[in-house]
Amino acid sequence: MKRFISLMVLSVGALFLLVTLISSFFPNHVRVSRAIDIQCQPEVVKSMLAQTTYWKTVLPEGTLFSIQEHTDSSGHIRINNNAAIQMATGYQVFSIVNGPVCSVQRYYDIYFDWYPWEKFSSLLVETKFGLVLEKELAQLKIKTTQ
Repeated sequence: MKRFISLMVLSVGALFLLVTLISSFFPNHVRVSRAIDIQCQPEVVKSMLAQTTYWKTVLPEGTLFSIQEHTDSSGHIRINNNAAIQMATGYQVFSIVNGPVCSVQRYYDIYFDWYPWEKFSSLLVETKFGLVLEKELAQLKIKTTQ
């Protein structure tokens, strides 16, 4: 019986080390980004993205965030500083010389700890947040072209 228990403990420990080793090949930081062209003056889009009211409507209700960095064509917003998985979001606005057209790139940065279950969850991030970004960019396009 004692041999069986020690074999089980050793097997569970070896399995945990194997899973941790495999998960070490996954990145700690994942960036999911999407871009869209908008038929609007770049200044209108930049002013809308610089407002905290925009981020309150885009992010889920009750989400704590702070604007970390803001320039004339980009911004970086930190989301939920106390959460287990750290996240940030941001944008870049690219002006096109001819006409009132601009390209807007939105992104989510997700930072994972070394825990294997967090690293394996990084495989699902693209599908979940990619759809969210596409929806947010479509709403932004509708708001700016009205």
